[in-house]
Amino acid sequence: MNSALKTLCLIFLILHPFVSFSQKKVKIKGTIKQNESKQPIFGVNLIITENGIGTSTDSSGYYEMTIPVGSYLLDISHQSYFKKYQKIDIRRDAVMDFLLDEKVNELEEVRISANSSEQNVKRLGTGMTTLSSRTLKKLPSLLGEIDIIKSLYTLPGVTSVGEGASGFNVRGGNIDQNLILLDEAPIFNSSHLMGFFSVFNPDAFRDFNFYRGGIPAQFGGRISSVLNVNLKDANATKLSLNGGIGTISSRLLIETPIIKDKMSMYVAGRISYIDQLMQVIKIKRLAGSKANFYDLTAKLEYRPTTKDRISLSAFQGKDQFKLAKDSISAIDENGDALYDWRTTNATASWSHYFGQKFSTRLVGVYSNYDADVINSDSLTAFNLNYNIVYKSVKGIATYNLNPKNEIDFGFQFNRYDIQPGLMEPTLPTSNKNLIKLNPESGIETAIFINDKIEISKKVNLGVGVRYVSYQALGAATVYNYEPGKPISQINLVDSVAYDKGKVVQSYGSFEPRLSLNYNISASSSLKFSANRMKQFIQLLSGTTAALPTDRWKLSDTYIKPQMADQFSMGYFKNFKEKSSEASVEVFYKKLYDVVEYKDGETLLLNKFPETAILQGDGYAYGAEFFLKKNLGTFTGWMSYTYSQTRIKVAGPTEEETINNGEYFPPIFNRPHSFNAIGSYQVSRKVSFSSNLNFSSGRAITYPASKFYTSGSVLPYYNSRNQSQIPNYLRLDLAMNIESHPYRTTGYRGSWNVSLYNVMARKNAYSVFFRSKNPYNQFYSKVDIYKLSVLGTMIPSVTYNFKF
Repeated sequence: MNSALKTLCLIFLILHPFVSFSQKKVKIKGTIKQNESKQPIFGVNLIITENGIGTSTDSSGYYEMTIPVGSYLLDISHQSYFKKYQKIDIRRDAVMDFLLDEKVNELEEVRISANSSEQNVKRLGTGMTTLSSRTLKKLPSLLGEIDIIKSLYTLPGVTSVGEGASGFNVRGGNIDQNLILLDEAPIFNSSHLMGFFSVFNPDAFRDFNFYRGGIPAQFGGRISSVLNVNLKDANATKLSLNGGIGTISSRLLIETPIIKDKMSMYVAGRISYIDQLMQVIKIKRLAGSKANFYDLTAKLEYRPTTKDRISLSAFQGKDQFKLAKDSISAIDENGDALYDWRTTNATASWSHYFGQKFSTRLVGVYSNYDADVINSDSLTAFNLNYNIVYKSVKGIATYNLNPKNEIDFGFQFNRYDIQPGLMEPTLPTSNKNLIKLNPESGIETAIFINDKIEISKKVNLGVGVRYVSYQALGAATVYNYEPGKPISQINLVDSVAYDKGKVVQSYGSFEPRLSLNYNISASSSLKFSANRMKQFIQLLSGTTAALPTDRWKLSDTYIKPQMADQFSMGYFKNFKEKSSEASVEVFYKKLYDVVEYKDGETLLLNKFPETAILQGDGYAYGAEFFLKKNLGTFTGWMSYTYSQTRIKVAGPTEEETINNGEYFPPIFNRPHSFNAIGSYQVSRKVSFSSNLNFSSGRAITYPASKFYTSGSVLPYYNSRNQSQIPNYLRLDLAMNIESHPYRTTGYRGSWNVSLYNVMARKNAYSVFFRSKNPYNQFYSKVDIYKLSVLGTMIPSVTYNFKF
């Protein structure tokens, strides 16, 4: 008996390590939301105190981790919410959802971002930023509106051609090289009022993900960046209203449940009343001008089961802008031109969770961008229309192969239909003729896969690939030109007509993606990213800042798709228990077939756009520095970017060559950019914030000399974009006053007082030259003029409310 017992004990001791090693593991998952609004929280840290196993929530508040069976104490923390400890007894797979209470103006624990600072080090890939609406509300605002696009200007690697310009430039890219998505629907014009506001309602969006490097394979179609704006979820448990009343515009959001715990919706709207203000404050030089906009954003969510979620979202925006005797009109200098542009988007999505390892999402998108230039002058009355319709179906599946390996894969099908220009006379007395350009159509099909692999505790790898196929479709007419001579109308030989639906030209390409994260320690990491991107649609603009009526052009027989290969690496560091964080990134981007234009060519209503467009190669490189303070009564961040972009267009003939075939900077090239954002919490009611922005002047072509011909003095231009306009400097200040800082329910109100351009600097938007005496051949003096869009301080007051 004793020998048998000894034998059993010996066997137990031998097998015990293996028994422990093979201890059963289970998976827990769920979502973490705000207790009041039921909105998901991104970047919540969950840690098992007994063994240190942990994870963080994604942008939808979802988490998942695998742990051994047993009883534990779960530590749930986020620096903007009160910490929570939860005892759990886990014997099998389980779903656990949690609610966190938001800290209300805790002076010792103020945080500027909903993004966990741990993500700065742990997140896979470089060049990615997530900001929430809560963060943006702390920033100074122009005319009382917080703005997603303007918040991007405070980040490293992002610039603009000037004040009031629509769009943004990222790491040496043009504004059309950025993919802007609102709930998966593309935005072809992201601005209201020619760039002074963005189309995103600050009350309706939850957060945004901004990729300027390390772009995942599910995104494609643009070669510089992706701005993915997520609308807030419609999951109200009671009727609520919030909005704001400002000096220029007002907004209102109504949210309500429809079926308890099953269906809810919200509608958000904004409207401006600048026209009415101009009637009250009469300014003679603005008499007859017009400027107004409105937008509506709506979302409905239906949750028929615990495994399904169906959502419908819609956006509609409309602008009208007119300057009396419109000096910016490219159509008729003597007439008044009204710019009228509209965006209509709709998105339908269905998410289904098949089990603990597999989930899918199917998305359908419709987008319609329509723009008109309307001239009512009796002699030149016309309506010029541009239109682009986009339809898309996208499917994506997520498969968790094991706790250390997550795979995303899917497909996307896009169709473009463009009316590039239709001019119609609108009065019998008009001298304009009917001009209708041939419509353009194209389809873009892609399949993609991403694989995130935790190789070890220190090394994480992300690999992916996207294959994209593009076909330009008929009906179309392809013009042939005499071989060996410049592509111009005088060298036109004949043409080939393609029937509707016939393939005119095809392109295909693999787009590899790679991200690597090496954790040097718990508070620092090295990251590397590489990606290739293709672009089959480009914006044709002959002006410094894009106009809402600029023409979108699909790739075809002559216009090749643009392509970029980008490589970036960086060092990321957290300090003092994550109270501060810093990063340094460097990047290099190789550009292929970027679009430039022949000197003096006209893009407006051009039936032969290939005769005006040139394509060349180039490169961009730079270094980005970022420092952010997350905790304390004073928070904020600073960013500095040094970057350069060069383009080379060396065609087979002199007419198809720019700058003598030498490299030149594009007009949006700004070598230096510095931003400093600060927020100081004086008390639980009052906070102050500031925004300092400096950038070197953008590239411009100055005349090298002048010459006299036919009674006129004309400038002579030599090298393209070899000079710079004056540097840009602006300081903004704001004060926020919370009327009820302790309340988390009931009526709450706050005041925002902002001063935009406090120093009233007349920052140069452009520089031009003019001769006062054009008839004196030898003594005519050429004067330099500086155009400033906003040359004064602009105050604004907004009252925000919620109940």
